[in-house]
Amino acid sequence: MRPSNALNVVTAAAVLVVLASTAMPVMAASGHYEFTDDTYTGEQGDTIEITLNASDNASETVDFHIGSEDTGFLVHATATDENGDGNVTLALNTSTAGQVEASSYLSAVGNDSVSNATQTTDNITDLLDAGDYPLKVGSMNNSSDTASLVVESNDSATDPISETPTDDENSELDFEKTVVTADAASDGVGDIPVQFGSNSTAKLLIAADETGYNTTLELTDANDDGETVVSVDAASDADSPQEYITVSDGDEFEVVSTNESMTALQEGIDHDLELMRAGSQDAVTVGTLVVEENLNETPQTTPTTVQTTSEQTDEQTTTTTESNESATTTTGESTDTGIPGFGAALAVVALVAAAFVATRR
Repeated sequence: MRPSNALNVVTAAAVLVVLASTAMPVMAASGHYEFTDDTYTGEQGDTIEITLNASDNASETVDFHIGSEDTGFLVHATATDENGDGNVTLALNTSTAGQVEASSYLSAVGNDSVSNATQTTDNITDLLDAGDYPLKVGSMNNSSDTASLVVESNDSATDPISETPTDDENSELDFEKTVVTADAASDGVGDIPVQFGSNSTAKLLIAADETGYNTTLELTDANDDGETVVSVDAASDADSPQEYITVSDGDEFEVVSTNESMTALQEGIDHDLELMRAGSQDAVTVGTLVVEENLNETPQTTPTTVQTTSEQTDEQTTTTTESNESATTTTGESTDTGIPGFGAALAVVALVAAAFVATRR
């Protein structure tokens, strides 16, 4: 090999070595989070703290997972190191864990935060069972570190949630009567009394499958008297439920949804009345709004009177006209022959004739 070529090969090799040495730290710089302990322990009803530690090059956020499908409790969330100290401490309240929304029993300690908390297993009806629950940080299937959450049995622990919320709580919302009528006698208004029970809000659905009318109202017991009256003016020609629906003084309502192609209640149609708790999608049919026919018919008493008066006036006018014509005709027959001056001319002719005869004699 010629000396110049050998020098070029050596130089190229040296450059590659330098590039490789500078690249290696970059590949190793991918930081991660890990648990500060292998096991985190607490009793049923306790709030158990779980701390994550970040390496120097780790990002501010990290995903973590508590539990598994096999244990009947699994929740995912994202932790953020808001103050940049490299640590995030999570707090799990085992007295409510698994029974309510994940964001209410899982939080961060201090200035850090937890977001996107999601429980993927079904809600449980009692305290979290005693046992071991796996902890993972990073990807669920390819975690950067693992640990264990140990929940120990505590016979003296009491569940602050007396009963897991169910759709049966809709029974606390009820009507005083099951049939409400919007009729012409009350100007087409139907009054729907609603009992809030222990709730401060409720949703009222007015729907008719026959016409497609479907309007949902969110009611608020603003004056805290436990009840309200929803008044529906079925005879109104307004286009928006906001304009023909009102609630009792002191209470509030909002139109949550409505069928834009059918915004008015139809006469002669029965509309289902359904109630639901705020936040629930399951409604219970508890009443009927009966919209009677002919709501917008106007009583005919006044127009009939006006029409009769008009006919009488016309008859009087006709009678007067006929009387005047008759009088005129009678006068003409007694004073005139119909040819102006004809009577006077005959008299003159008679006088001339008499004078002529006298002269002849």
